Amino acid sequence: MSTDISFQCVADAVSDPQALIVAFASQDGEMVDQHFGSAQAFYAWAITAESAELIASHDFGYEKKDGNEDKLKPKMAWLVGADVVYCGSIGGSATRQLVTLGINPIKVKGGPDVEELVEALQTELASGSPEFWLANILKRKAGGGDDRFDQMEDEGWDG
Repeated sequence: MSTDISFQCVADAVSDPQALIVAFASQDGEMVDQHFGSAQAFYAWAITAESAELIASHDFGYEKKDGNEDKLKPKMAWLVGADVVYCGSIGGSATRQLVTLGINPIKVKGGPDVEELVEALQTELASGSPEFWLANILKRKAGGGDDRFDQMEDEGWDG
């Protein structure tokens, strides 16, 4: 799976705003086998209960696991628009930065197969009652984001 589908950021590749956008830290796109900070590549998928499609990938090349914060900046910039990122491991600083961007990081052990993770997410989406973390992401995507100040005003909040 060496197809390089180049975009400035994941958001540029999204055509279905309701799809769950999931990035995988992977050398080849086949399995999640990379530490977030030193990930050589990310593969982004648009996932719904009915479909799953690789929409973007980006190769970052080899990076040492040395605590160099600057190596995170291009990864964070490229991941804008993703909802979830799966990785083998991740440090606290990267976790905080992803959460600030509205991206949910998920650590997985043992190099799981990307297609198996995609299928598991599709099953969750089709279930009608996804796990709590996934339900929160779907609720945010459905419109809880930009109109929160209007909602606060409707509830009588008076800054």
